[in-house]
Amino acid sequence: MLPSIRKHGAYLTNEKIEEILLSPDTLIKVATELKNEREKNVLLTQQVSESRPKADYYDKIMQSKSLVTITQIAKDYGWSAKQMNDKLHSLGVQYKIGGQWVLYSKYQDKGYTFSTTVDITKRDGSSDVKMNTKWTQKGRVFIYNLLKVDDILPTIEQEI
Repeated sequence: MLPSIRKHGAYLTNEKIEEILLSPDTLIKVATELKNEREKNVLLTQQVSESRPKADYYDKIMQSKSLVTITQIAKDYGWSAKQMNDKLHSLGVQYKIGGQWVLYSKYQDKGYTFSTTVDITKRDGSSDVKMNTKWTQKGRVFIYNLLKVDDILPTIEQEI
């Protein structure tokens, strides 16, 4: 008696197995299907392993509840904060007012940024305050998706 073989989630009967073995055309067809299925599985496994760093990067970003500076986001791309701010300005996302980058109204109510106030001491000893824009993780993902449209990817995703 021949062992049962599973094909596409269902088991083949002994009679069907014997029919396959006795018919060269059917045997070739089944062998070709198995080969194609194996190649498809190898390809899918490769795609999953290639996507893992991207998924890990996204998960890492979304797990963090902290605010990040534009410098931190820019470093993900191998850029300076100036380059990133200039790019976001050229894309119509933000503009500079009073030394602070702020979002255009189209983006300001999306939860992408948060302004913080920093106390500073000037060289002459006097005190002042400065407003800084920090990005939320949602904002970081927004920047990622915005730049991805132009094929600009973080260094972790760039092909070597």
